[in-house]
Amino acid sequence: MLAFFIEPKHRLVAFFIAIALAISGLVYGFSTGAFQQNNREALRAEREAAKVTDVR
Repeated sequence: MLAFFIEPKHRLVAFFIAIALAISGLVYGFSTGAFQQNNREALRAEREAAKVTDVR
């Protein structure tokens, strides 16, 4: 839809910018854990793993 408003010589550049933004958003989301399920078992396992590593 946006292609109707962009000059033909700039469409390829805009496409690659959009792809780069999508990929960087996915990388950021995976690195921050945004796509992890928020279920009880995963949270419990994470807490137990943190307890095991905090033992001094």
